[in-house]
Amino acid sequence: MDDYTRERVIENLDVRVIGRDLRWHDTLPSTNSLAMHLAETGAPEGTVVIAEEQSAGRGRRGREWVSPRGGIWLSVILRPGFETSHVPLIALAASVAAARAIRESTGLQAGVKWPNDVLVGGAKAVGILAETGPGAAWVVVGIGINVNVPRALLPADARYPATSLAERAGSPVDRVRLTRTLLGELDKAYAMLGTEGGAAAVLRDWRGLSETLGQMVRVEGDACGFEGRAIDVDSDGALLVRLPGGRIERVLAGDVTVRGSE
Repeated sequence: MDDYTRERVIENLDVRVIGRDLRWHDTLPSTNSLAMHLAETGAPEGTVVIAEEQSAGRGRRGREWVSPRGGIWLSVILRPGFETSHVPLIALAASVAAARAIRESTGLQAGVKWPNDVLVGGAKAVGILAETGPGAAWVVVGIGINVNVPRALLPADARYPATSLAERAGSPVDRVRLTRTLLGELDKAYAMLGTEGGAAAVLRDWRGLSETLGQMVRVEGDACGFEGRAIDVDSDGALLVRLPGGRIERVLAGDVTVRGSE
C-alpha cells in the first residue's frame, strides 16, 4: 500500500481555498455526511474531509458508493453565495478538475460524462455528489475515485461499468500525487467560477472533455425515460437532448446512458 497520509498530501500544497483545512480520518461512514455537519456548524470554506475508507458511502440518487481502502474518498465544503439552480455548475467544474488531475498524474485519457462522472476507457472511475444546505448557504462536493481498488471490489453493473485507475494504468497509482493535483485543480476551477465569464469557461472546458455530447443517449428520470442525441449543456449545466422528432429536451436530473454516435 502507498504511503497515503495527511502530512504528505499537505506538504507544500499550493492552494488558495480548497485544502487549507484538511481533516483526515481512517474510517468514516461518509465523508459527505461529516462535511455537511461541519458546514452546518460553521467550518470554513475550503475544508476538505478525507477518509481511507467509507462504510456507508453515497452516490447519486441514493445509491451506495463502494469505498474500500485504495481509493480517494473526499468531500469539500464550499460557500459560493449563489442560487441553488447554479449548483450543477460546481459539480461540472469538479468533474473537469478530476479528469484533468487524472490526466496530469497518470497520463490516462479521462473524460467526463453528464452530469458528473469521470470515465477512463469508457468505464466509470470517478463519481461526484454535490449536496446543498438550506438556501444554498453551503455546498458539499463529494468525490470518489477508484484508484487502486481491486477489480473484485468494484461494483458489477452492466449498465454503468466501473473501473479503477490502476486497472487502466496496469500498475498502482500514486494517491498522494493524485490527491494534491486534484485539490489544486479544484481550487482553480472553483476560483474560475467566481470570475466574470468563469461559468462559460468551465462549461467550455467540460465540453472539451465530454464523452456525452454528440452521442445517442438514454435518459431515465424519476417519472419518465426517453432517447435522443445529446447536443449541448446550457448555461446552468442542464443537458440538452434532441429527440427523434426534433424537439429539444432540457434535462436537469436523471441517469444518462450513452448508446453510441449513431
